[in-house]
Amino acid sequence: MSKAIKFASVFLTCCAVFSGAALGQAVQKQYVADFGLAFTQATVTKAQMGLVGLDISTGKMLTNSLSVGLAIGYDIVSYQKEDEIYERLSVIPILAKAKYYFTIAPLMQVHAAVAGGAYQMVPHLGVDPIGGITRSEIHPGGSLSVGFDYWFLGRQGIGGEFEYNFFDSGAEDMFSYFALRLNYSIIKM
Repeated sequence: MSKAIKFASVFLTCCAVFSGAALGQAVQKQYVADFGLAFTQATVTKAQMGLVGLDISTGKMLTNSLSVGLAIGYDIVSYQKEDEIYERLSVIPILAKAKYYFTIAPLMQVHAAVAGGAYQMVPHLGVDPIGGITRSEIHPGGSLSVGFDYWFLGRQGIGGEFEYNFFDSGAEDMFSYFALRLNYSIIKM
């Protein structure tokens, strides 16, 4: 078992060190657009079941591995229906995003990303605040994410991503939520 773990760690290290662009992956000076559908869930006090998020991000490849761009979305992070009343807390993130790709196979990449910007709160709540949010307001914050991309048909790809978002809502703890996202990606010249 330990030999398998050592082999896997050596293999992944080699992939990271010698990563380069392959056929069907974005290269320097190209643009990548990602369209995402996510399950989102707040991780703060009194948060109910999460729901769905829709996101779009675009980035320009500065090198064969580094992309910088913008991301915007609409995430419903807490949702509850009681009788005929629907309570929900929505977040609109508007972020500058940097993403670094590691090529692990000719059509496969993994990536890590960091982002920073503004989070617009859109609450439709009853009397109980969720994570210190009681009204519509804007908060500065950021996100960290990891994911993978599988490129096919030359310039299209599908992938998955785990993203953790956080910002200071003025409450005792930081407001945070995560998104498990499926992406469809397109490479443009």
